[in-house]
Amino acid sequence: MSRIQPDFKSVAILFAICVTGAVPDASAQGPEGLTGVYSNKQGRLAIVEGSNETLVHFSGSFPQGNSAGTCDCAWVVQKKTATAWTLGQADDPEPWTLRVNPKQFVLESGPTPQCCGAGYPGKDTFARSTSKPLGICKVKASKAGFHASDAANTARKAFVVSGDAVEAYVDPVEPDFLAARFQGPQKATAGLLKREDLDCSAESAPTAAKAPVAADKLQPFAGTWVELTRQGKGFVVLKPCSAATRSFTVKPATGEVEVQLGQEATTLKVTSVEPGKGTGAWVLGLTASDGKPEALQWKTADAAKGTVTVTSPDLFSQSHDYVRQEKKSGFPSKQETGCDEYER
Repeated sequence: MSRIQPDFKSVAILFAICVTGAVPDASAQGPEGLTGVYSNKQGRLAIVEGSNETLVHFSGSFPQGNSAGTCDCAWVVQKKTATAWTLGQADDPEPWTLRVNPKQFVLESGPTPQCCGAGYPGKDTFARSTSKPLGICKVKASKAGFHASDAANTARKAFVVSGDAVEAYVDPVEPDFLAARFQGPQKATAGLLKREDLDCSAESAPTAAKAPVAADKLQPFAGTWVELTRQGKGFVVLKPCSAATRSFTVKPATGEVEVQLGQEATTLKVTSVEPGKGTGAWVLGLTASDGKPEALQWKTADAAKGTVTVTSPDLFSQSHDYVRQEKKSGFPSKQETGCDEYER
């Protein structure tokens, strides 16, 4: 049986500072308050509420010239009211604000957010109707202690034991610690747990399996598409020094998309195909093997040259321009330079 001994000692912050101030009435928000993962076309907002503190994580992308900038930010809530939360982070001296509206969250940054970089517009919105449960992880260590969000990830007194189920936000970048919560008989404890102490192989909440899209609907997208890299006013097919050129292959027969990321590959099911906005625009719903969904925005750039522009919150957040493999000879090929140890 789990033993939870919350630690109320004040600590310095890495992600932010422990909860202070007024706490909204959780009963008006549902039995788990606002805990969950919320999404829009550019990213995700994860909220992990506990009786002791609340953790918030934001990951997303935003246009930055011809490419995309990214944000990956984690905080602890400093102050809560019914309509606004103040979010703090050690390496960002300017606090963020999460506005809690009846139908949406509005995330607002300070003037120069350290975890996003130049070009971030300073605001993002997430509909509350997009809420999904946190992942479920099982504790595999004999004892897994909660850690504080300070610079040293100080161990707390609260812990869970082997076999306990915890809710956790499993960040795709696989950090050393996960924001997690354990629901005890009377209260929930939130904090950081070591990733190595958890088995998150079934991290997504159970959902009905979606069937892949019929082959005839995928036929217009079929084939292998190779990444183009902008150079000057045009594009080249760039061969990296120590990795394969990024590409993806749409397979109508199996209803799958195989994505080559350079040094690794992943395969997803195509579970929906819907018209997008404008001519040649589509939205392909993709589902990973762990059940995680991702919306791929597809736009025909130049039909004659066989080029398309794609974007998605994760796999295609920074790689957007592609050409059909059989038409890539229409673009110059270039070997990446500046890495002599890989050159022959």
